Amino acid sequence: MKNNPLSDYAPNFGGTPVLYGLVAAFGTALISILITTLLMGWTSIAEAKLSSITYVLNMVAVVVGSMLSARQAGTKGWYYGMLTGLCYAVLITLLGLLMVDGPLFNLNNLFQTVLMGLIGAFGGIIGVNLRK
Repeated sequence: MKNNPLSDYAPNFGGTPVLYGLVAAFGTALISILITTLLMGWTSIAEAKLSSITYVLNMVAVVVGSMLSARQAGTKGWYYGMLTGLCYAVLITLLGLLMVDGPLFNLNNLFQTVLMGLIGAFGGIIGVNLRK
């Protein structure tokens, strides 16, 4: 009888490309938030626009992360892009729950999670077609 490693029997969800995309997405979000902070400090951008700016920056981070995730995977771009977008949305929601007192999960969070998944799928379709 052959001794196969346990990883041969485990389901493969493509963790490495998704992890790569999540690191890229969080890196993109961090850099864009730092730039936004500097712009808000040096210009007269109103704080009332901060939620819209943050929403757009999160979507850009998902596109970048899902593109790189799908590029890393090489196939099934929509799948890896959507997984990256959904994981990013869930992690951002969990981080938000740690910082804000409020409802555990509302319709806005559900909408944002679905939208990030769809945008991630779109970014994955683009990313899988980029040449390595």
